[in-house]
Amino acid sequence: MNSVLVDTNVWVDIALKRPDFFEDSLGSVMACVEEGAQIFVVGTSVKDVFYWAEWSAGAEAGYRALSMLFDIADVAVVDGPVCKNAVSLERPDYEEGIISACARAEQVEVIVSRDETAFKDACAPKFTPRELLSHLGYEMVDF
Repeated sequence: MNSVLVDTNVWVDIALKRPDFFEDSLGSVMACVEEGAQIFVVGTSVKDVFYWAEWSAGAEAGYRALSMLFDIADVAVVDGPVCKNAVSLERPDYEEGIISACARAEQVEVIVSRDETAFKDACAPKFTPRELLSHLGYEMVDF
């Protein structure tokens, strides 16, 4: 696996340390880092991560979340062609269409998302964080 696009919900899980999702989400991103994959975040997701972190813990938390994000991922550009291509994808959810169109533009091999019903029109297979860990051969260890 050379490239992966990580959906907004996974980044928010990490930034907010959401109890039910944090371990799998962080684990899947760190596994991608360990595997040497190029990791993408969609430009529109960046503002969402900042918003949720700021809402949860203040502006400094939002900026810390962005710092983490930019250390790990490359930003997939949301430009005119992406926005236009998104119209025909993932209906009725235009936001998912943008993410799917970015995945196509960046020619990613995998999308990671907790949204079980999203990305049916995507150019790449979608895995939940836990599915990706399993697919890559990582096992969850309970302590």
